Amino acid sequence: MALTASSDFEGYAGYTKSADGEKDIAFTLIDGVFTTYDFPGAQNTYFYALGNNGNAAGHYEDSEGRSHGVVLENGELRQYDFSDSVETEIYGISDATGDLTGNFIDADGVRRGFSGDTIIEAPGAPETYADFVNASGRLVGSYVDPDGVYHPYILNPDNRFISIELPQPEKFEYFFVHGINDVGTLVGRTKQAADVPRTIVGSFQHGLRALKFPGSVSTEGWNINQDGSIVGHYDSPDGRRHGFIARPATEVVSDAFRNTYTVTLSKGLNMISVPLAQPTPMTAKSLAGIAGANVVITLDTATQDFLAWTPGAPDDGFPVEGGKGYIVNVPETRNFAFVGAPWTNQTEAAAAAAPAAITPLIRRDRGVTQEAWAFVVSGNLDGITHSNGYSVEVRNLRTNSVMTAEVRGNYFAAATVDLNYRSVVEVGDTFEVIVTDTDRNIVSETFNFIVDAAHLENAVMTVSLDSIGIPKRSQLLQNYPNPFNPETWIPYQLSEDSSVSVSIYDTTGQLVRTLSLGFQSAGFYNSRERAAYWDGRNALGERVASGIYFYQLTTPSFQQTRRLVIVK
Repeated sequence: MALTASSDFEGYAGYTKSADGEKDIAFTLIDGVFTTYDFPGAQNTYFYALGNNGNAAGHYEDSEGRSHGVVLENGELRQYDFSDSVETEIYGISDATGDLTGNFIDADGVRRGFSGDTIIEAPGAPETYADFVNASGRLVGSYVDPDGVYHPYILNPDNRFISIELPQPEKFEYFFVHGINDVGTLVGRTKQAADVPRTIVGSFQHGLRALKFPGSVSTEGWNINQDGSIVGHYDSPDGRRHGFIARPATEVVSDAFRNTYTVTLSKGLNMISVPLAQPTPMTAKSLAGIAGANVVITLDTATQDFLAWTPGAPDDGFPVEGGKGYIVNVPETRNFAFVGAPWTNQTEAAAAAAPAAITPLIRRDRGVTQEAWAFVVSGNLDGITHSNGYSVEVRNLRTNSVMTAEVRGNYFAAATVDLNYRSVVEVGDTFEVIVTDTDRNIVSETFNFIVDAAHLENAVMTVSLDSIGIPKRSQLLQNYPNPFNPETWIPYQLSEDSSVSVSIYDTTGQLVRTLSLGFQSAGFYNSRERAAYWDGRNALGERVASGIYFYQLTTPSFQQTRRLVIVK
């Protein structure tokens, strides 16, 4: 994601990849609402400017790769081409006048800047770029001289053109000044030959300084706000692009949070810790984003249960703290950096000093993963609106081990882990899954899912559990215990509201006892609190003899019979 613009009210704009990853599309993030924009028929769409009123601007690339200005007003995109231009790019919006600032290419192939209706052209320059006008009317940009050398400039409201001479300007492949706030602080992007893109911040009177996001390969600043905060994006060592916001801070704070710790994670399961205190609190979601993980697992020390988070979660998950280990699964080998301050708590500092990345040996047959030491079953409950407080129980029928998870927002993630890195799940294992309500009554069918190699590669199986609360069909289930003496429970489920009775017969077909259960709502009657109960007596209250009996569930639209055994 490339962050390129911001307002003074913490609104942001830029561009990101489309859902299919085929092209770039513009976005705004205003009042916490993330919205994407794709100009019809465009190869790519970009925003580079955002006004305090929420309007955005940039450009899009047509089918032939030519750029055309694009403006977002009242939620709608419209094309903007500077007069007589072949191509137009917009990089600024004035909050004072609403004028657009950018550059255009005319029919002769000459690039010039513009602001409002005014053409900006540096004397004798074959290329002039205009980027931004602040509230006092000072315009900043860059131009290229006939020798191909870049020069930043300031155009004052009195039309005084000030060209800034750089030391050894011929070393720069480019030098763009993108923004200036009302106190004269500048932000721009530079790149020298055989170097990576860098950000410069400061003023020409008091000097410019390089700004680099710790641990990044390159850093590009695009906009500066009145409070001195800078927005832009950086590229991490794994090739991904991330937006950043750099806010002014004291030198002490700045020094504290510029430490980096580079981590390498191998493909698959890894155990890591957080080596540095973060500028903002971390969560399972933010750790997954940094590490590129599709699963994050932690141990709840209070309950000794494992908690899991996957990207399907409706929230950010559990907090991530120093001094604790976390299990992550990454689809590919990853290099990334933690950025932050040294831990002040000695326990956290000691525990996080070496964020180990551990990928124990995994049994593979012909390159296919066959087992794993940590695994998550995650998914959603469908067909139910209020499921908070419900529980999902997952039983591995091979090992008889059970993992459970509380449901929140219809989402659940149940984890199983062996901290000695022994196998807990293998290809071919069958998971039996049931859902219980807040009273621990069963409210689902029994679902069965089989583990395959793809599940183990990702350390997660994602499932969907439907018909929660109301069965797909009525059914009489096996009594328990069976054989029994002297009492048993008879579970059943109803797909519709019905009057219900259970009749007991001996092997000759003689009626022994009828249990009239009355009118029952559709649902699951599996637990001892809800199932039909038989005390092993006949209609006269006498205990029946040992042997085989039959029990029959009857409703107006359904009937089913099963066998039970009494032993004495």
